[in-house]
Amino acid sequence: MALRDIQYQEDYRSGHNDLVAEFFRPSLREATNYWRAVGYFSSTALESFGSPLGEFVRNGGKIRLVTSVHLTESDLQAIANGSSQQDVCTERLERIIEEEFADGVGDGVVRLTRLLEMGRLEIRVAVPKHGTGIYHEKIGLFFDAESHVAFSGSSNESRNAFENNRECIDVYPSWSSPVRAERKRLHFEQVWDGTDVGIHTYSFPEAAKQRLLQAYNTQTQAARRPDANKWRHQDEALEAFLAAERGVLNMATGTGKTRTAMKITAALFKTGAIDNVIVAMDGTDLLNQWYGELLQARAQLARPVRLYRDFGPHKEVQEFSLTVKDRLLLVSRRGGAGRDPLASAMRQLTPAAANKTLLIHDEVHRLGSPGTRQRLSGLSDGVRFRLGLSATPDREYDEEGNSFVEEHIGPVLMSFELGDAIERGILAPFNYYPLPYELTQQDRERMRDVYKRQAARAAAGNPMSEEELWIELAKVHKTSPAKIPIFNEFIASRQDLLERCIIFVETQEYGRQVLDIVHKYRPDFHTYFTDQNSSTLSRFARGDLQCLITCHRLSEGIDIQSLNSVILFSSARARLETIQRIGRCLRSDPANPQKMANVVDFIRGSEGEARNSDQERAEWLTGLAALRYKEIPA
Repeated sequence: MALRDIQYQEDYRSGHNDLVAEFFRPSLREATNYWRAVGYFSSTALESFGSPLGEFVRNGGKIRLVTSVHLTESDLQAIANGSSQQDVCTERLERIIEEEFADGVGDGVVRLTRLLEMGRLEIRVAVPKHGTGIYHEKIGLFFDAESHVAFSGSSNESRNAFENNRECIDVYPSWSSPVRAERKRLHFEQVWDGTDVGIHTYSFPEAAKQRLLQAYNTQTQAARRPDANKWRHQDEALEAFLAAERGVLNMATGTGKTRTAMKITAALFKTGAIDNVIVAMDGTDLLNQWYGELLQARAQLARPVRLYRDFGPHKEVQEFSLTVKDRLLLVSRRGGAGRDPLASAMRQLTPAAANKTLLIHDEVHRLGSPGTRQRLSGLSDGVRFRLGLSATPDREYDEEGNSFVEEHIGPVLMSFELGDAIERGILAPFNYYPLPYELTQQDRERMRDVYKRQAARAAAGNPMSEEELWIELAKVHKTSPAKIPIFNEFIASRQDLLERCIIFVETQEYGRQVLDIVHKYRPDFHTYFTDQNSSTLSRFARGDLQCLITCHRLSEGIDIQSLNSVILFSSARARLETIQRIGRCLRSDPANPQKMANVVDFIRGSEGEARNSDQERAEWLTGLAALRYKEIPA
């Protein structure tokens, strides 16, 4: 689709037409730039545009806005007495901003501030050179890559004008009314550039912009004050598990999964319901993090408990098995070198011991992988208490794996997801930067190679599964060279996003291309492609390094509260991985109570498809990025 594909009328009149639904929204969907000059501007206009404004921004759209400031008699007197018109306009703008916030933060104010934060909205202020009137032109233009559509008429840029006033706009597409379309473009450019003979044009003053952002943050983030009630989901999870004895807690990263598991452990030890705890997961970094948590939590238990480890260099599963009771084992689900410590520990539980055991699986979705299913099938049948923890318990596109998790652990008992945690002030809100890209000719050739291999496999009697095909095609998208120059251009103007940043790439080779760009702006970065050298992660956590480039190892569980930004060169079709990755930077930081996280993403063009998985993810993340704290009723 393009602007040319829209069947524009010559004019649109309220009462006969819905200006927003019939003209503005369809144009925004197809435009890459929107220029608007109006006499009055209100943030409520952005509420009326609705979801197409989100699509416009996701497609890289930018807005230029020229608007007027109505100067009062006292303002004009101040100018007559020697005050600069720029200073007087700035003061008037600040008062207007205060009025915008008088009734709280509406959706339009949220969108306005978000657009300013993202650098997608540039505002200039026009004031007549002579007289006491205001700049009252009403010109607009939508641009795509090849054409533009100009319009003029009585509609101001406000919800009241769009929905309640009697308005009319005339429309001039460049392909059918080229002379008038070009004339309107020139009129706008003269005002914007300050070359119009009757108009003074000023940039939107930085002081007013900062006042707007500050007012917005004050109202939406006051928010993040201490509130004991905001953690009530942990007690709800405790009650749900004690009643069910088996099941999964679907809790967003940073909302206290580990703490909730320890509350459950303490409650069961206190009543004498358990003598043993087995905590299992994957990944040395995550296991080490759990070990620190368990050492602290152990002191709060009703009776002394021995803590054993079996992961990395620690091989203590046999010592655990030889102990009779009051024991806790922290164990990897992957033993390596032919070892299977979790399965070994489970097999050595007597029926009586299993009945008094709490089995905890962190990142429980990993439990549904084919290899894990084969190793652990049936081993937990006698365990009375089974707890699964995950921010993403479902394995999308894997019903067999999901069924195994439910059979091995139990059903989902409660959900407290990313949006819930942001609105309760537990997780930080975030800015979302979707960067559009198109596949290169080289990418298309690689995709054709995938389909050729699919055909060859089918001919040989060994057809690719649908999942195999997705994986192969996804590798092409995740390693597209088209993203590199787009990232280079973007980060040149937003170098701040590389501070306290993790960049996720698909392969080490691709990571080195990204590294070359990062190196131009920061010396304090490092790659982290395996977990063999955990000192790199420790250096990043301490702040010795500001930027990490990694593949998969940091997707789950790692808690680095100071992390500000996540850049996603590689994103899976399923939401599971994306939730894990963006969750890394949404954790609240006590040292930065007003933290605003950042997520940079790459969104592939549809190329004729209705919507691809990138665009679906962009829509979902755009919705999450709009969420802010909601005060909990007393």
